[in-house]
Amino acid sequence: MCFLNGVYRRESESIARVEITTKTVEVAAAAQRTAARWSLVAPTLFMLVVINQLDKTNIAVIVADRRFLFDMALTKQPARIGLLSTIFFFGYGAGLFAWGFVVDRLGPRRSAMIGVCGWALTTMWCGIAHGIYELYFARFVLGVTEGCIWPVCNTYSSRWFPLRERGRIQSLWVNGNQVGLALGVPIVAYLTEVGGWRVVFWALGVGSLALLLPMLFFLAADEPGASRYANGEEQRYIASHRAGGSAEMSAEHCGKLGALLTDSSFWIVTLCHAGTVATLFGLATWIPTYLTQVRGIPFDALKAWIALSYLLPITVALCMGYFADRTMRPAMVSAGTSTVVAATVLASVTVSNTVVCVLLLVTVLAAPMIYGAMNASIMQGLVQSEQIGRATGVFVGAGNLIGGLAPVIIGYLIGVSGGRYLAAFGFISAVNLVLVILYSLMDLKSKRATEAFAG
Repeated sequence: MCFLNGVYRRESESIARVEITTKTVEVAAAAQRTAARWSLVAPTLFMLVVINQLDKTNIAVIVADRRFLFDMALTKQPARIGLLSTIFFFGYGAGLFAWGFVVDRLGPRRSAMIGVCGWALTTMWCGIAHGIYELYFARFVLGVTEGCIWPVCNTYSSRWFPLRERGRIQSLWVNGNQVGLALGVPIVAYLTEVGGWRVVFWALGVGSLALLLPMLFFLAADEPGASRYANGEEQRYIASHRAGGSAEMSAEHCGKLGALLTDSSFWIVTLCHAGTVATLFGLATWIPTYLTQVRGIPFDALKAWIALSYLLPITVALCMGYFADRTMRPAMVSAGTSTVVAATVLASVTVSNTVVCVLLLVTVLAAPMIYGAMNASIMQGLVQSEQIGRATGVFVGAGNLIGGLAPVIIGYLIGVSGGRYLAAFGFISAVNLVLVILYSLMDLKSKRATEAFAG
């Protein structure tokens, strides 16, 4: 018996020594590993989305400018004003389908640089438009050129970040939209006051070229192996942890794109993204006009009221990304968020206090950032990394074509309601109630897949 106890003790000690050695090796490797993905690639994606959002949604502030409305014959034409955003999303949705294949073919860096040049030049074109129909066409082309953003960012995320970091990186770059909205209000309002609405388009176009092209060229290689800043330890770590970590990445789900298009989960995520687009740009297009015309906030004070408030929800969205990484249940996170949003949007138009109204509305804008990050994470669990660009192009493109109707629908509801916003924002609330159902279905399917994979 003593002999057996001695053998057992020696084996236990041997196993403990192996575990300690393994942990020591892992700690040593982590200490030697660079973090180029977080120090260089992540900031590049963040800035790419921030500037993209500035160019995309500057129109939301410009349409609150009386001079612009007069020049474009849009005074008291809410449906035609809403069409400025909707026509953009038609181009954006169409462009996404093509850009997904371009990104898979050329790689994310070259695709992003081409896209930046395209949207910068088109933004400048908006600044010289002579009438509303030319501006409509320019906004459509702008949408096509900006369609690169989601395939580019999601491809970078898939190639550069391990599975357990996907929720955080998706939340980071998607939150660039929120920062873009926050910066856009004071920047666009200031430029409009100083130089007029045409100057806004020229300044943003030039700024896109000057800021983004150097970052993409010098900091964001297509793959970790092509970067001079990511050492061998970081490259090995990314390669060994970016696939095969969840049930969703099983062979059943990681088929070719053609097979993916027959998967009900793909189309549920697509409908979720349509709701994401409807919520974000339906509200972002009309919040400035609502606050100036209904709540009586002067146009020149708009930046002071809204800009800081737009930044408040960012911490919430980043925390939700961290929570999604911990739970590995992004659909559950989105389902809970959409429940809160459905109630908050209605509350924002019924409260009498203007400050509370502003805080509720801009806080709600954190929700699409959460949805967008979770949608991208879910999609990365449904498709192989080499197909992620085109898959992203298809689901985001279709989502934008559907959800992009929201600004003009809201404009129509405002018109038929005599300038009241309860029905218009009630539409957004109803969209989020549908999202509760869709995300709950996705979470249920994910749990079942995980249980089947484990069994």
